[in-house]
Amino acid sequence: VILFLGINGSGKTTTVAKLAKMLKERGVSVVSAAGDTHRPGAIEQLTEHAERLGMKVVSQRYGADAAAVGRDGYLYAKAHHVDVLLIDTAGRMQTNQNLMEEMAKIVRVVTPDFKVFVADSLTGNDAVSQAELFNKYTGFDGVILTKADADAKGGAGLSIVYSTHKPILFLGMGQGYKDLKPFDPQTFIDSLLEN
Repeated sequence: VILFLGINGSGKTTTVAKLAKMLKERGVSVVSAAGDTHRPGAIEQLTEHAERLGMKVVSQRYGADAAAVGRDGYLYAKAHHVDVLLIDTAGRMQTNQNLMEEMAKIVRVVTPDFKVFVADSLTGNDAVSQAELFNKYTGFDGVILTKADADAKGGAGLSIVYSTHKPILFLGMGQGYKDLKPFDPQTFIDSLLEN
């Protein structure tokens, strides 16, 4: 069970689809859970990706308890012997305590094996305060930096790693399903020094 979390617009839903594609290409069975029950169109967006990828989506109605959706996804994956469950969640501003407590509830109910903070590379130093608070509420395990192809400096990623002591796992390098690249520290440092 992999839980994706982050602020609004960071690219969580697209990242779920990209990772699903990568896993499926490696022969891993995948199901997703549409835990973003707040944003209009979120369930449809994930469903559209899933249809393109041949992946099942577990969902409920808008306004449903996101933790219940995650739990339903877990039960589906277990009953159907699916290898990996990817749970998309609603974007939330780290300054909204109620939404952050809801995220902590999702973690308690679902008990994911891995929690991924999805950060927008272009947010700069704001990404640090976001990551610190998400880490406080969820204890995430790693970071995926989206829009990394548009960020020549990479400062957000370095700052997040420094402040949370959590590794960067992947870089989102475009909108396509194959545009999720494993993070290579040496390449990252080389590009920083070039700029």
